[in-house]
Amino acid sequence: MKPSRIPLAWLLGAAVPAFAACPPPPEAGARLDSGPIQLAWRAEPAPIAVSRPFALIVTLCPADARLLRIDATMPEHRHGMNYRPSLQPLGSGLWRVEGLLWHMAGRWELRLDVEAAGVKQSLRQSVTLP
Repeated sequence: MKPSRIPLAWLLGAAVPAFAACPPPPEAGARLDSGPIQLAWRAEPAPIAVSRPFALIVTLCPADARLLRIDATMPEHRHGMNYRPSLQPLGSGLWRVEGLLWHMAGRWELRLDVEAAGVKQSLRQSVTLP
């Protein structure tokens, strides 16, 4: 699956359409679809800024899907984050991810590993930090 490239301003200001038969997605952020799995996320606080810790609120559909891991790398620089984020299930398909920090401006690739109905998938999204 080829990563999508979405400007950061759009990620933080666009409304995310509602998922059918799923909990409401975060009110602003990004949406990823991969076969039977739909995912939406938004940053807290927004906007994401260089060297400022942030969290993600993630909505998964189907609601019984599990968020297994989140990571972010800078492909052009061949490095990732200096911290490993923690995942907290909030119930009904909602998750909170804490401990994210992007220490450089540029293109980051966000990777979200999920599992639904015994199938594991990696969803990726390119985010450019000014």
